[in-house]
Amino acid sequence: MSMQPQLRSLLAESQAPAVSIFVPTHRAGQEIRQDPIRLKNLVKQAERQLINEGTRPAEARNLLEPVATLVEDAAFWRHQADGLAVFRSPDVFRTYRVPFPVAEFVTVSDRFYIKPLLPLLINDARFYVLALSQKAVRLLDCTRDSVEAVPLPDVPPSMTETPGYERREKQLQSEALAPKGSSGTSSGGGTALFHGHGSSSDASTADVERYFRAIDRVVCDVLRDRHEPLLLAGVEHLLPLYESISRYAPILSERLLGNPEELRDDELHRKAWPIADRHFQQARDKAVAEYHEGIANGRAGHTLYDVLTAAFQGRIATLFIPLGVRRWGRFDFNRLALEEHDQEQPGDEELLDLAVAQTLRQDGKVYGMKPVEIPGGHLLAAVYRY
Repeated sequence: MSMQPQLRSLLAESQAPAVSIFVPTHRAGQEIRQDPIRLKNLVKQAERQLINEGTRPAEARNLLEPVATLVEDAAFWRHQADGLAVFRSPDVFRTYRVPFPVAEFVTVSDRFYIKPLLPLLINDARFYVLALSQKAVRLLDCTRDSVEAVPLPDVPPSMTETPGYERREKQLQSEALAPKGSSGTSSGGGTALFHGHGSSSDASTADVERYFRAIDRVVCDVLRDRHEPLLLAGVEHLLPLYESISRYAPILSERLLGNPEELRDDELHRKAWPIADRHFQQARDKAVAEYHEGIANGRAGHTLYDVLTAAFQGRIATLFIPLGVRRWGRFDFNRLALEEHDQEQPGDEELLDLAVAQTLRQDGKVYGMKPVEIPGGHLLAAVYRY
């Protein structure tokens, strides 16, 4: 499962008291010995926060027991990344190894604190690669850092094994016996042939199209209700035909050219990522442009009050949020009242994380950015659906 559905799942499963712990960790070196100690100290902080929020000491210790057990789990610490996120509530216990540094932090609330994980949404930008040739087909589920083959049940193993395929030798023999016109072609009209890499013999347009339609039926069934971009990989003369018949959208206009049979899955992924990354950057640039257009017509906002109100109303299409920044306070949606504090006070929420949570719950898109990258130079920004 990609990261955005996992974050939505965490929010849906949140139940008070929800404990969120973030620990900077190390992949190697002497520093790795300090990582379990950091977690132990943060568990103690979480216990104090739980008790301060009204949880009885025995209940607090019982809730945190699975987390405390990790401190002494040597196997758990053997393969860490640059950060660790731990989420614990009465019905949830999850850990995530994070491939980037996180600030040491612990909080107790009625939901999990997820904003430090927003860079995963960027790294986890999901796309598919469909590698096509007349001899084989592969569908790969990709992010920046991962690739996984997707089974394609009932896809013909090759063009020549597609139901309805006619052996090219028979057609060529038939055409050789047919009377020729003055131009040298059969008087009944010729059949276009495909030549090139990845084909064992010349193939008619009809044969290739039949094969591609069989592939597309399965691909569209496997990717039903998905909307991630699809990157086509194959020799140049085949891909336009597949794109013209495919019912899947969106298919990227840029293609990965060459015979995919010569590349392993990881090699295809390595060549495909720069193309997909350009697409995702263009999507982000388009969202920023939509924000600037929206400011002029009332379809965008940048004050904390306006954005939180829109988030609770389900009106945010795209949210731009600063990483590494926190704003404490309370927001009462029923009264549309915002109260901000310079320092965290009992009962406060981290208001930027609240905006993220509400946006994700309503299927909005969230970009975690450096503060200086927020459109308009504001604390945060949002594009509204209406």
